[in-house]
Amino acid sequence: MKLRNKLLAAAASASLVLSQAAVFAPAVHAADELKEAIANSSGVKYDFARALQYSMYFYDANMCGDDVEGNNRFEWRGNCHTYDAQVPLHPIDNWEGVNLTEAQIKKYKSLLDPDGDGYVDVAGGFHDAGDHVEFGMPENYSASTVGWGYYEFRDSYVKIGEQDHIETILRHFNDYLMKCTFLDKNGNVVLHCYQVGDGDIDHQYWNSPEMDEMGRAAFFLTPEKPQTDYAASAAASLAINYLNFKDTDKTYAQKSLKYAKALFKFAMDNPKELSDNGDGPKGYYQSSKWQDDYCWAAAWLYKITGDHMYLEEIYPYYDYYAAPCYVHCWNDVWGGVQCILGEICRDTPYNKGEYVYPDFIEEFKKAANKSPYEQMDCWESVEKALNTYMTGGIGEITPQGYWWLNTWGSARYNTAAQLEALVYTKYNGDKPNKYSDWAKGQMEYLMGNNDITYLERIEANKQAKKNGEPEPWSEDELHGSRCFIVGYNENSVEYPHHRASSGLTKCEDPDPQRYVLFGALAGGPDNKDAHNDITKDWTYNEVTIDYNAAFVGASAGLYKYYGTSKMAPTKNFPPKPTFSGANGGSTSNECWVTACGIDDLNANGAGVTKVSLYVMTASTKKVEDLSVRYYFSTKGMADPNNVKVSELYDQASTEAAPANGTISGPYKYDKMKDMYYAEIKWSDYNIANSGKKYQFTVGLYYGDSWDPTDDPSYKDLKIYKEDDAFFATGTEVKTENICVYSGDKLVGGIEPDGTKPVFDEPNDTTTEPTVTCKSTTASTASISWNSVDGVSKYGVFGYTNGKWSKIAETASTSYNFSGLKASTSYKVAVLANKNGSYSGDFSKAITFKTAAENSSTVTTPNVKVEYNTQYHQIRFSWASVKGATNYGIAVYLAGKWRVQTAKIPASTLSYMTPKNLTPGMTYKVAIAAKVNGEWTSTAAIKNAVTVTVK
Repeated sequence: MKLRNKLLAAAASASLVLSQAAVFAPAVHAADELKEAIANSSGVKYDFARALQYSMYFYDANMCGDDVEGNNRFEWRGNCHTYDAQVPLHPIDNWEGVNLTEAQIKKYKSLLDPDGDGYVDVAGGFHDAGDHVEFGMPENYSASTVGWGYYEFRDSYVKIGEQDHIETILRHFNDYLMKCTFLDKNGNVVLHCYQVGDGDIDHQYWNSPEMDEMGRAAFFLTPEKPQTDYAASAAASLAINYLNFKDTDKTYAQKSLKYAKALFKFAMDNPKELSDNGDGPKGYYQSSKWQDDYCWAAAWLYKITGDHMYLEEIYPYYDYYAAPCYVHCWNDVWGGVQCILGEICRDTPYNKGEYVYPDFIEEFKKAANKSPYEQMDCWESVEKALNTYMTGGIGEITPQGYWWLNTWGSARYNTAAQLEALVYTKYNGDKPNKYSDWAKGQMEYLMGNNDITYLERIEANKQAKKNGEPEPWSEDELHGSRCFIVGYNENSVEYPHHRASSGLTKCEDPDPQRYVLFGALAGGPDNKDAHNDITKDWTYNEVTIDYNAAFVGASAGLYKYYGTSKMAPTKNFPPKPTFSGANGGSTSNECWVTACGIDDLNANGAGVTKVSLYVMTASTKKVEDLSVRYYFSTKGMADPNNVKVSELYDQASTEAAPANGTISGPYKYDKMKDMYYAEIKWSDYNIANSGKKYQFTVGLYYGDSWDPTDDPSYKDLKIYKEDDAFFATGTEVKTENICVYSGDKLVGGIEPDGTKPVFDEPNDTTTEPTVTCKSTTASTASISWNSVDGVSKYGVFGYTNGKWSKIAETASTSYNFSGLKASTSYKVAVLANKNGSYSGDFSKAITFKTAAENSSTVTTPNVKVEYNTQYHQIRFSWASVKGATNYGIAVYLAGKWRVQTAKIPASTLSYMTPKNLTPGMTYKVAIAAKVNGEWTSTAAIKNAVTVTVK
């Protein structure tokens, strides 16, 4: 970060010149990851459980802030843009600052900067796409739509074991919305940060988010510039968040509702204005209306509160006829509005505790001066929209039956139509129908039931023919099956337009990507069933948080209606990246050099070697204070001091001034006789993976002979005979004998005496302990866990306010909580202390709920578990309980204990599950005893066991 401020002015006036950026072999084999995932999958061709599981992982890839490492499930993602926590409070200058005037900053300083350090903290949220800007409209849309899918099809997430995952994602979204909303002492919204970063500068760089140093301005809406669409869309997400957490985390849910109401009140009380597209989003996300977002929020808030005022706010702006004219997306949520109003128009609530209003349409007609005879029905409007999609009334039906609306992200629109169809199905018969069948067929097309024209192969043949070379692809290889869910199967898109997963230094690089971006929904095919699978294509191969938003919920709905016992989430997912030193990196913190050279030798024996190099790293974190050393021998020379080193070209100083590479030397290598080196340093500049080339000469033109063949760094240097090759793109290859240093520490390459880098140990593969909640009361809970080999200390962590924090350390394998609140859910995890630290892997966290005040505890016996691997069954047996009239199998689902099998006679002390449960699925189970005519599934469960189907 040291050079960040210095780079801003230069970056503002110069776009990156990419023609000389390196082509290099990635340090991790994405193919190995994909192969492992496929091997661990169900093998079902169109598996909606797997699609749902994968769909959420794109949000792990795009998570931003200082808590990514504690909440992310990809090893290759780390904390990033942590400097968003210190956005300077001054008007935007050189890409830094806030879009407020000095007067506004002074007026609101106590809210923005309570500690008086001159900065505002807006770190967190999600990157928009393969870039790293956080754009408000697509972020708010994604938060609300991902939440909507969970609200409608919650059981699907629970059944595949992804409830904790989806809730982590929803918390990260909505915690950020609340963090970016600034309330006064009366609870009124004064400011809301709706965007961090600027697309104009962000798009000038291609590197992982952990490496970013560009300035990131923060954009706020205020009473002077209210921007109704932003405030309302954020309110909608927070309202949905309330519904998703009200039964499992009441305190958190109430906080979400508080902010939802405040944001809607802000939108209601201030002038209705469209967002200032020229301010933050510019041409990237030009919102065209605010009325849909306003009604979207109001509908959800009525559903929660029953306050007629919210319906009154809908009436003046409600466009009944809008839904069939487009589809639910970030710039048009009328489709979603119509679905929620359809739920509100019911005679009775679908969900207990929510509000309906059967007279909505009649009241709207009167308020809008509509004819009382005009036929209006919200669900009929949704049905009309679906029929319009299915027949190509808007958009087109491709030759293979795919509904296409726009080539720029056709799959996002398609999956949004699927989500609408499945929500319609839920509230109109709740069983498969022609609309859900259509959604199923569309998803199967996206999964690979298609014959796609491969545009990238056609272009490759065209270029080969132009160059007089054989065409690399036969006619039969120019088309075939393609899956648009990254990592889903062997035919999936391989080159999504995504900086973090690509591991490349420029999007034009055709090399394989470093990591598999599991679950990302690629842009999709065009209206001719064609697609271009190359990294640089941001139309066909774009991936964004709004592309995946409806895809998640659609997958959940399809699993609800079409899931089978053979469909299952992939085991041991996501696979760990596989590093290979032969292909550019043996551990995650290695650096290396790709280089090539030319010998410029004179007849008299003098001459120089010209070297061109790039510095690379496989680290997800910045490697500080980097330098490169080129080693050469002076054996046989009359005077080593005759050797000179000089710079030929420094791309960093040319394109990112004041960054500057400097070469010096020669210096004596103390470990060996007649050995020297030249050193290149980049002060305060992150040269690794920057795509900046450095070229220099080493040698002499007079006074002695120059023979590079015995120079250590020349040993595996790719040598060309022509200058054209030296200055061409992609001619550098990895070399082990040009060394990289961080300070004085060797971090890449092999020194002349054979010294190699000593790296940090690879990630310990020790499994974190599995935690079980043994018992709870209204104020206490007891957890226990298995011991881990070689570990003598454990940390107990709790998840509060969107972050994990350590509660206690213990050498025991159990822990007792006290002072807890009644009827409250708590999320906890236990990590093994390895080498004095914790991994930050909270994937085995559990959630328990304390008992209600004065509630009786279910009487439960000790449980014995036996597994039948042939038929995938589990047998439970237990000791009798005095006074029990019958027993029940209690299962912990969706944050509650539910007695699933309640009629086991008191004389029967065992139970065998049905055959063919899904292998790999984990359940928390207890045996409940009915005593004195009652048991309660919400009370504490003693002696629960966690079982995994084998």
